[in-house]
Amino acid sequence: MSIIPKDKIRREEYKQAKNANGGLWGYFLVKIGIKFSRLWLPTKRLRLFLYQIFNNKYPPGINEEEAEFPVYEYSSLNALFTRGLKSEYRPISRGKYEVLCPCDGTIQDAGCIEQGQIITLKGIRYVPESLLPNVEMKTFEGWNYITTYLSPIDCHRVFSPQDGQLEKIIHVPGARLHVTPSFQNPEFPVYTLNERMIFIFSTTIGSCILVMVAGSGVGNITLPALPDFKPVGHSITNKNLCSPIPINRGEWFATFELGSTVILLFPPQDGRQSILVSPNEKVKYGQPIFS
Repeated sequence: MSIIPKDKIRREEYKQAKNANGGLWGYFLVKIGIKFSRLWLPTKRLRLFLYQIFNNKYPPGINEEEAEFPVYEYSSLNALFTRGLKSEYRPISRGKYEVLCPCDGTIQDAGCIEQGQIITLKGIRYVPESLLPNVEMKTFEGWNYITTYLSPIDCHRVFSPQDGQLEKIIHVPGARLHVTPSFQNPEFPVYTLNERMIFIFSTTIGSCILVMVAGSGVGNITLPALPDFKPVGHSITNKNLCSPIPINRGEWFATFELGSTVILLFPPQDGRQSILVSPNEKVKYGQPIFS
């Protein structure tokens, strides 16, 4: 795979951001909004006013009924983006060998790695070794992959797909290209160019790998399970956990902001099991996606 010059990637970042937000003025408004997303909003009226603007920009808007608290109780835009949901709206399936959906969103791709490649519906080819630097596996051939796109209105918490232990975290610095499906193209393979966090779990069904791909405007990825983890500068950060962290299926372990993508990879199982979801299908965390 040829190396794309950084200045070319930066130009594409700017071009995509401008086109996505209705031109230069919209681009700068969104940049300002992201910068001040953690700013405390002092009144209920102001919060409701700004949150309605957000819902109008991203129809049909946030599902307020599912939110853990009334929307006016979220004191900043960031608090609203990273909100929890009421447990009754996200039951956690308990099948021992099921793989659960790790997040809310829309399925973008689902399939098996063949001839050493992940091929998306957009015709973009990814080599696992490029997507997953510093991940040591004998082979990825035959592994299952399921890619979920999180829109700005989706819950942006990420949950464990299986019972097991979190053993390793890798942070890969990178670009902030749009992960929105309509912006993806083979010239700029977003999943291998963008900043991402890689989580490696040991589970009932073997090793599971979850990749959180940052999108345009995603300023931070936080880890409730490991709040002190800090990436190191502009190089790849590896953290092998000397004491792996036990984690239960459906347990919240990470959060990111605005629109982003989660890629889940896991090894082949016996022939009686199969992927239960299809591209363009809306999904919710905790539901079985492989059984």
